[in-house]
Amino acid sequence: MGGLNLHAEAVPVKISQEGSWQRGGKPYFIRGAGGTGSLEELKRRGGNSIRTWSDRGVGGPDGLLESAHKLGLSVCFGIWLEPECNWFSYRKPEDCEKQKQRVLKTITEHRAHPALLCWGLGNEVEGDGGNEAFWHQLNRLAVAAKAADPAHPCFTAVAGFSKEKIQAVNQWVPDLDFVGINTYAALGGLRESLQKLGWTRPWVVTEFGARGPWESPRTAWGTAREQTSTEKAVQLRDMYKRSIEDSDGCGGGYAFVWGWKQEGTGTWFSLFSRAQESVAAVDVLEEMWTGKGPDNRAPELIKLKCPQVNEPMNPGTHFSAEVLAHDAESDPLTYTWIVRAEAANRSNEGKDPEPPAQSSAILNTTGSKAEIAAPTKPGAWRLFVEVRDGKGHLATANVSFLVSKP
Repeated sequence: MGGLNLHAEAVPVKISQEGSWQRGGKPYFIRGAGGTGSLEELKRRGGNSIRTWSDRGVGGPDGLLESAHKLGLSVCFGIWLEPECNWFSYRKPEDCEKQKQRVLKTITEHRAHPALLCWGLGNEVEGDGGNEAFWHQLNRLAVAAKAADPAHPCFTAVAGFSKEKIQAVNQWVPDLDFVGINTYAALGGLRESLQKLGWTRPWVVTEFGARGPWESPRTAWGTAREQTSTEKAVQLRDMYKRSIEDSDGCGGGYAFVWGWKQEGTGTWFSLFSRAQESVAAVDVLEEMWTGKGPDNRAPELIKLKCPQVNEPMNPGTHFSAEVLAHDAESDPLTYTWIVRAEAANRSNEGKDPEPPAQSSAILNTTGSKAEIAAPTKPGAWRLFVEVRDGKGHLATANVSFLVSKP
């Protein structure tokens, strides 16, 4: 069945030169998220679109397109493109032609589905933007995609949008309908940056969320400092209002990540726990998407106090921690403390497993306080705290500490 043309009723999407969208002849602004979390929850919170990075799990009777359509959601359909590597080169015509045929096969299989919003031709494939051959191939793909499916726009998602990348897109990729920008800590200044750099074509923020590990302050031993879930929510509200909410040139955005994902830590980008409990950033998204927040919000995590972690400690050292938290609805709060090793770098296969919890490190917990024993293995560790309100919401924080060699 391939693309499952059960409906065979494509909903046409048009983008003006100024960046305003129409879908099915009606104004459309993307209130979206990327990830594998609950579509029902996305709809309930006021979202209208989900983004994918590949065609995995998208087609078929139980696929994402059908599930989204039943809820009235659209799908930003990502088509994975190969990076420049030892088995694929944008400088080889035969590689590029094979890639184009694969892309066209995906488009022709799914172009008639009514949930389809747009085609994403690759995600962060451009590197530093200096590979001219990639940009030429991207424009060939855009031309082919629009010929195969004139009803849906196409884009590529770039990792930040520098002057060099803007010049490359303007010079070599005139046939893209818009550009997707993945940006995190820099989101708040994105609109001003684009104006300063002279970008005048339509754009969408295809990934936004918490400040990433690569752009965060570091401890003396080199580990990134993660914001609390409350700090992330405050930052998100400010940045969304400054760069996405005003639709001048911007077609909307996709929050990252709708669901749970281990990247840096299991809480860094996750908008939900593994048990589908939501953090405060989801409340902010609902507020931005609907104009009002939920009746019951996630707890506010005011501060995690653990002064002993500021200096390296010996294996087995006992230390204390306390978290200050508040719940707007006065729901009773519960506290979970976890110690995990600092996550290793992602493997060559792209795997980023969550380090196991060290249960023996938690000596005692009393309400919002805990007594901890440093693991006996030297290295960098993290102490996590999860604060739950019993209503499906939580707040999170963690702090890095170093166990020195004896």
